[in-house]
Amino acid sequence: MSTSLASHVRRNAAALLALLMGLLVTAGATTYIRRGVSLRRQQLFDDATADGSVALQQRLDVYQAMLLGTRGVFTGSEAVERREFRAYTESLEVRQRYPGIQAVGLARWLSRDELARHEARMRQEGFPQYRVWPEDAREHHAVVDLVEPFDVNNLRVLGFDIMSEPARRAALERAMRSGLPAATGKVQLVSEPLDQVAQAGFVIYVPLYAGMVEPTTPQARGERLEGFVFGAFRMKDFVEGLRFQGFQSTIDLTIYDGATVSEPARLYTSHPGAPDAGGLRQQLTVQVAGVPWTLVFTTREAFMRGTRSSHPFTVAGGGLLMSLLLFLVTRAQVNARALAEQASAEHRRLADEAQAAVRVRDEFLSVAAHELRTPLTSLKLQLQLLFRQLRQPGPLDAERLERGVETCERQTTRLTKLVDSLLDVARLSSGRMELQLEDVELGELVRELARRFEAEAQAAGVRLEVDAPEPMTGRWDRLRLEQVLTNLMSNALKYGHGAPVDVRVRGDAERARVEVQDRGIGIAPEDAARVFDRFERAVSSRHYGGLGLGLFITRQLVEAHGGRILLESRPGEGSTFIVHLPRAGPGPPGQK
Repeated sequence: MSTSLASHVRRNAAALLALLMGLLVTAGATTYIRRGVSLRRQQLFDDATADGSVALQQRLDVYQAMLLGTRGVFTGSEAVERREFRAYTESLEVRQRYPGIQAVGLARWLSRDELARHEARMRQEGFPQYRVWPEDAREHHAVVDLVEPFDVNNLRVLGFDIMSEPARRAALERAMRSGLPAATGKVQLVSEPLDQVAQAGFVIYVPLYAGMVEPTTPQARGERLEGFVFGAFRMKDFVEGLRFQGFQSTIDLTIYDGATVSEPARLYTSHPGAPDAGGLRQQLTVQVAGVPWTLVFTTREAFMRGTRSSHPFTVAGGGLLMSLLLFLVTRAQVNARALAEQASAEHRRLADEAQAAVRVRDEFLSVAAHELRTPLTSLKLQLQLLFRQLRQPGPLDAERLERGVETCERQTTRLTKLVDSLLDVARLSSGRMELQLEDVELGELVRELARRFEAEAQAAGVRLEVDAPEPMTGRWDRLRLEQVLTNLMSNALKYGHGAPVDVRVRGDAERARVEVQDRGIGIAPEDAARVFDRFERAVSSRHYGGLGLGLFITRQLVEAHGGRILLESRPGEGSTFIVHLPRAGPGPPGQK
C-alpha cells in the first residue's frame, strides 16, 4: 500500500504541491482570525469572572459588617434582652436584605461550672425543655441562647454547644486568637429547613468581649471573652442572589471550601452536571474570614455560541472541502479498527468476568463454611454441658438447665441470622456490608462471650480473664461484633498453649478499644502483615485447623464499623490483637 501511495504522490506531485500550498495559506489565515476571536472571547470571560469575584467579596463584606454591627449592639448595652434582639433583627430585615442567611444569633462563652446556672436561667425565660447539647466534658462551652429569626428551624439551634463540632470549634478558636471574624469550612447547618432540599452551609463567628475597648492581645481576649455573634448561611441561597454578566445563563460558578478542588469540598454549583466540554475555565482563590474559597468559573455552550464568528469558517471553507473527503475515508478506517479492538476487549472482559465469578463462588462457599462453624461450635459446647448435667446423679438443677436451654436458643437464633446474612459476607471486600446498628455495651458483650468460652477454657486449662471496669456503649452491629470477638478469643485459646488469656475493654468519649492478649506461640514479624489477608495463615494447617478466613473476616467487619485492628506480637511471647471502634458507629463512606 505504501508503494502504491508513493507512486500516486509521484504521479500527482504538482497538484499535491498546489493543494499543500493552498492549505498552508488557508491554515495561516484561519489561525490568525481564530486567534482574534479567541482573544475577544477570553477577554469577555475574564471581565465576567472578575465581576463575579468582586460581587461575592462585596456581599461577604456587607454580611460581615452586619455581624460586626450586631456585635456593637451587645457591646453598647449591659444586657440585651431577647425581645430587644428580635426587634433589632426585624429592623434589619435579615431574610429580605441578606439573601442566604438562615440565622443570626449569640453563642455565650461558658465555663463548665456555669452550665447549670445557664440552663436554669433559660428554663425560667420560658424554655422548660432547654438543655445544652451535645453533652461533653470540657472546660469551656460556646452555647447558643439567642437566635433570630425565631422560627421552628432556628429553634433547634438553642442550647447547641458549638465547641462540640471540630469545624466550628476551629473557627471559634481562630476568632478568639485574632479578634477578627472567622468562618467555618463546609458544614451542615443545625437549623437547615427540614421541608426544603438540603444545602451546604457555612458560619461566620465574631468574638464578643466585655467592655467598650477591644482587647489587643490573645491573653486579654481570652480573659474578656463573653461569646460569639454568628451568622449561619445556606450556600445556594447566598450565591444565587449575585449579579454579574452571564451568571447562570452563559457562565457557571462552582465554589469549593479550601484551596483545592474536590467533590467533597464543593459548597455550591450553578450547573448540576459536568461542565460543557471545550468551554473556558478560570480558577480563583478568595479569603472568606480567614478561610480560603476556590472559585471555578466555566462557560456554557451558549457563551461559546454567542462569541463565535463565522469568518474563520468562511476563510477555511475552500481548503477544508478537499481535506474533509480525506478525513471521512480515514475516519471510516479508524472506526473499523476501533470496532475490531472493541470486540476483542469485550471478549476479554467477558472471560475475566467468568473467571471472577468462579473465584467469588469458591470464596463464598469457604466463608460460609467457616462462619457457620463458629455458632455451631458454641452450640455444641452448650449441648454437651447440658448432657453432662442430665447424666449427673441426684436432682436436676432446673434453673441451670433453663439457662443452658436459653443459651442454646440464642445460639440457634444467631445461627439462623448468620444463614440469612451470609450474602453480606460476600460483600465485605467490596465495602457494601449492611450493618444492623444498635446500642451495645461492649464490656457486657465481652463478659457474655467469656462465659460461653468458659467450658472450652477450662478444658484447655486456660485462665480467661475479662477486665472491663467502665461501661463502654456504642452504636454497633451486635451480631458482627460477636463474630469479631469470638474469632479473636477462639484464636487466643487455640494458640495460647494453656497460658492465661486477658481481654481488656477501654476507651474514651469517642472511641472504644478491645485488647485480646494471649501468651502463646506468637507471630513472626514477616507473617504479621499477611495474617489479615484471605486464606493466609501464620501456622501450619497440619497442626492447627481452619481455612485462614477468621482474621480476614475480623478485619473486614472492624473496618465496616469504621474501626481498625492492630497486631502486636513476638514469637514465643504471645500476641495481642487491638480493636479500635468509634462509639458513634461507622461514619459516611470515605470516612472510615
